[in-house]
Amino acid sequence: MALLDVEDLSVTYHGRGADVRAVDRVSLSVEPGEVVAVVGESGSGKSTLALSLTRLLPSPPAELRARRVRFEGVDLLTASEPQLQRLRGGRIAYVFQDPATSLNPVLTIGEQLREPIERHTDRRGHDADTVALDWLSRVGIPSAQRRLGAYPHEFSGGMQQRVMIAMAMASHPQLLIADEPTSALDVTVQVQILRLLRDLQRRLGLSLLLISHDLLVVQRLAHRTVVLSRGAVVESGPTEQVLQRPAHPYTKSLLEARASMTWRRGEGGPDG
Repeated sequence: MALLDVEDLSVTYHGRGADVRAVDRVSLSVEPGEVVAVVGESGSGKSTLALSLTRLLPSPPAELRARRVRFEGVDLLTASEPQLQRLRGGRIAYVFQDPATSLNPVLTIGEQLREPIERHTDRRGHDADTVALDWLSRVGIPSAQRRLGAYPHEFSGGMQQRVMIAMAMASHPQLLIADEPTSALDVTVQVQILRLLRDLQRRLGLSLLLISHDLLVVQRLAHRTVVLSRGAVVESGPTEQVLQRPAHPYTKSLLEARASMTWRRGEGGPDG
C-alpha cells in the first residue's frame, strides 16, 4: 500500500472577481522509501498541492475536493484537526523554500528544535536537548553544542536550511515534503543541501515528496517525476524516462529552458 495516495485532488480559490482552479484533478502516490518529484514553472500549482495535502491552506478562500487523499490509510480530507496536528510535523514534515521566513528570529535554534521534538516524541527537557544536538550534528552544523544557543540571524542561508531539515527530521517523519528547498540558496550551497537530503533519504529509508521547478534537482534525487502545468498533470513516470524521453511539449520546454540556463551558467551535470 502506498504511504501517500492522492486521487483526483482539486483546489479552487474563491475570490470576489472569479474562481481560480490552482490544482486540477491531480493524482499521485508515494511509496515507502521513494522520492517523487512534482515539477513545473512558477504558478503551476506545485506549492498549493503540497500545502493542500495536510490542509494547511486557509479555507476560505481555498476549497479542496478529491476522491481520495490518504496517508498511512488515514483519510486526510476528513481527519479531525487534532489528528492533523499530530501528523503535521510528526509523521509528515515540511521543509520550505526560504528558511529565513520559517525560523522565529527571537528564539534560539535550540528552543526551535526542542519544540517539535517535545510535541511529537516522548523526549522532554534534557533528553529533547540531546536529540536536538544530535540532529544539528547530523545535518552538518559545526560546533553544534554552541550553536544551540545561537539565533537564526547568526546563521548563513545554507546553515538555516540545515536547521530546518534538522527540525523536520527530529520527529522521525515517514514523509518529508520539501517545497523548493534550495531555490533561495546559491549554487554551491544548493549542491550541499541536495546531497544532505539524498543521504538522509537513503540512510533512513525516508519517503520524500520534492516540489521543484529545477529539473537538475529532480534528476539528482527523484525516482519518479510528475509534471504539472496550470494545475494539471501533463506527464508522469520514472524520472529517467520523463527527462530523457519526454512525451509532452510542456516537459520538453522545461528541459530546453534548463539546458539554456545550464549553458549560460557553465554548470556541470548531476553528481552520482
